Amino acid sequence: MSGIVNNLVTEVQEDRINRHDPVRAGVSLGTLLKKSGNVLIFEVTTGATTGLEIFNQNAPFKFEVIDILIQPRGASVNGTMKITNGTNDISNAMVCAVDKTLVRPTTIDDVYSTIEKGQTLEIVCAGDSVGSTIGLVTITIVPKD
Repeated sequence: MSGIVNNLVTEVQEDRINRHDPVRAGVSLGTLLKKSGNVLIFEVTTGATTGLEIFNQNAPFKFEVIDILIQPRGASVNGTMKITNGTNDISNAMVCAVDKTLVRPTTIDDVYSTIEKGQTLEIVCAGDSVGSTIGLVTITIVPKD
């Protein structure tokens, strides 16, 4: 196990976890943590229809978007956010009209959810109150070969 994992879970605890989860038994916890994905966090302080690139033709590696969560940080009348690859929608538009109410997309398009190294990943706001469509956007990704 890696040094970081040793600080989080003892070997006895790892054995106990493996016994209670036979699907993962024999797979080291360190491996599970490394393969669990990464999280990108982007704070939208002023909504915009363009220019909210997380990566602007400079994604550092190939990855797939597997989940999105938005925490709206203010009420925006009919404001929405969606995730795109710069051209095509990865997610549907998520309504961000209620402050503090967590929002998830109902769809993630697997045709566009893989971002190649050097490509774009962006947030696009819409609705009749674009500028005040704000929030904390958390995107879970999994690196791909």
